[in-house]
Formats: sequence, C-alpha cells, structure tokens
Amino acid sequence: MEVLYSKLYDKYTQLKSKKLSELDHLNKEQEVKFVNYLSAAEELIEHLKSEKEELLGQVNELRTELASLRAAKDKEITDCQMLLMEEREKNEALSREVEKLLKSHQERTSDLNNMKANSNNSSSIRMTRKRKRQNDLEKEARFISFENEGNSVETCKETASGKESGHDNWLIHVLFEYSLGMKLSIIDQSGQMCLSALHQSSGYSFSISWISKSPNNEDAELLYHVISLGTFERVAPEWMREDIMFSPSMCPIFFERVSRVTKLKH
Repeated sequence: MEVLYSKLYDKYTQLKSKKLSELDHLNKEQEVKFVNYLSAAEELIEHLKSEKEELLGQVNELRTELASLRAAKDKEITDCQMLLMEEREKNEALSREVEKLLKSHQERTSDLNNMKANSNNSSSIRMTRKRKRQNDLEKEARFISFENEGNSVETCKETASGKESGHDNWLIHVLFEYSLGMKLSIIDQSGQMCLSALHQSSGYSFSISWISKSPNNEDAELLYHVISLGTFERVAPEWMREDIMFSPSMCPIFFERVSRVTKLKH
C-alpha cells in the first residue's frame, strides 16, 4: 500500500508540476500579450494626444484668423458707414447749394424778364417817339420838296446868279441840314451847280445834280453820285456805291433811306 501511495503521490506531483509549468507558461504568454497591448495602447494614446495638440493648434489659428477677419470686417463696415455719412452730408450740402442756385437763377431770370419787359416797353416808347419824329421830318421834307418842286430849276438858277434873298436861302439851308443831319453846300461841278451833302461823323459825302432832258424841264431828273463812303465803306448798301438817276418826286424817299443808314450806323 505504501508503495502504491508513493507512486500515486509521485504521479500527482508530476502532474501538478506539469500543470503549474503549463500555467506559468500560459501566464507568461498572457503577460507578454498584455505588455504588447499596453505598449500599443500607449503609442496610440501618444499619437492621439499629438494629433489632439495639432488640432487644437489649428483651431486656435482658425480662431485667431476668424477674429482678425471679423475685426477687419468691422473696421471696413465702420469705414463704409463713415463714408456713407460723409456722402450724405455732401449730398445734403449739394442739395442746399443747388436749391440756392435754382432760387438765384429764378430770381435772376425774373429780374431779366422784368428788365426785358421794361426794356421792350422803353424801346417801344422810344421807337414810337422816333417814328413820330421821323414822320414829322418826312412830312416837313415832303412839304418843302413838293412846295419847291415846280420852281426848283428857277431856284437853282437864281441861287447861282445871286438873285434869291439871303435870308430865305439861309432858312431853307438850315432846315434841310437839320432834317437830314448832314452838312449841305452848293458846288460848281463842270460848270453845273450841284448840291453837296456831307455826313460829318462818318465822312460819307455825295452830290446831287439836276439833269434837264427838255427845255421846259418837264422831264428833269436828279443824279446821285457818291464822293466818299467814309466809315460806311464796308457796310454801305449797293445803291449807295453807284450813281443813281431818280425823279425829283422821289427826293423824300431817297433822303429817308440815306437818313436810315446814317442813323443806324451812328
């Protein structure tokens, strides 16, 4: 029995040693695996930590950039608001200036219209007076012309021979000079007595000769001949530059046209 117990105990001891050895080997393997897992976990944790740090750095950079962009936008908005306020003030100032200019223009236009109306009225009054005075002078010239038309030949002859009264000749001479605004004189041109007229302010002068076509002087005509156009050289109408033949009855019209030119230019 003791031998049997001894064998069983040895076998038990061997089995126990074997199991303990196997368990120890298994524990070592598990320990190695655990160490490997722990090392891998630590590496992963370190990697994740570093990645976290990088991401946090990127987030901080983005926050800083966003803050700078927001500050720049706020500054731009503030500048735009200031510019808008300045433009509004300028527009208001321009509007006020435009209103002042429009008001001034309206007042000036109104004053010009009033002045124009007054000027037109004054011009109308002056033209009416001038026309009346001219009509009176024309009537006087026609009266003298028609009154003396019948005996004009005799008058010229008597004047040339010195038979007419000096007082009457002076009166007619003065009246004609006053009516025409010209200096009148009698000149001898190629043995023929002619009337010479001079507009003193312009230097315009001409002569009028009596041309008889029959002994009884029924078909007599007047010959206009320009001596000098004076300052009318550039503005004188064509008829003033040429010799003209016309009847004595056309004298008022002729002198009226001459007077119209001399009065307009001077």
